[in-house]
Amino acid sequence: MTAVRWLGMAAGLACLAAAPSAQFKSSVATVAVYATVNDGRGRLATALEREDFTILDNGTERDITLFSNDPQHITVTLMLDMSGSMMPRFLKVRDSTERFIKVLIPGDRAQIGSFGDEIAISPLLTGDKAILTRVLHEELWPSGATPLWNAVDAAMTALKAESGRRIVLMLTDGADSCDFPDCLDYGDVKRRAMREDFMVYAIAMDDRGLGAELIELTEQTGGGHFELGRDDNLTATFEQVAEELRHQYLLGFVPATDGKEHKLEVKVHREGMRARARKTYQAARR
Repeated sequence: MTAVRWLGMAAGLACLAAAPSAQFKSSVATVAVYATVNDGRGRLATALEREDFTILDNGTERDITLFSNDPQHITVTLMLDMSGSMMPRFLKVRDSTERFIKVLIPGDRAQIGSFGDEIAISPLLTGDKAILTRVLHEELWPSGATPLWNAVDAAMTALKAESGRRIVLMLTDGADSCDFPDCLDYGDVKRRAMREDFMVYAIAMDDRGLGAELIELTEQTGGGHFELGRDDNLTATFEQVAEELRHQYLLGFVPATDGKEHKLEVKVHREGMRARARKTYQAARR
């Protein structure tokens, strides 16, 4: 496993970290599925009801036993690419990330990490905006390669003990170029994300685009991806991600108990509307 440096300000500020908020967690009795719904113009659809949805489990319709369209709190590890190629964009990334921090509301929790020469993550998962801003201004230094898959894995580990919806948000300008002794590959990370039910979002900087594997990871986990041109607004994209996360629908159903991986599909019975949600779940054995 990759060594991760925990950012150094933790000891003095740990007592200020926000307490975890109650969230629904998948269990043997119920599988939780978070769905983002867009209309035909790409706008968020936020006022749907239980009867607007169908869940297919290996093609078989399941009864929706849990439903909520209430605003969802955000629990996210934000991983910022600090490889050497990001140096010209450093101030843009820092200032835009600060705006993301400002749009957090009570009950949201975030932690900030970076990846480049090393992977470093603040141990404080908190809604305290002063703490998050201080990490952002004091702990980020661009240099090195892009250990993308190791960074995703480290972010998942940082959230492993949390319940409910666990989100990894990656900001990067390149594909994986890990030069660590213990580099992970896409297959390692995808299997873990699907098995342990993490949701991955990714933002690509400045016309570089996201690799096909990272796009696939976001789609398989029910997250989202955004590709920015050189003049596109990163601040607006961060705000769009926060808005999406706040307005996902929580659906639940009673799963199979055969110990196998099952394919999931969430359908919306409204013309032109489309749901994004995770595409598999791992059934437990009876």
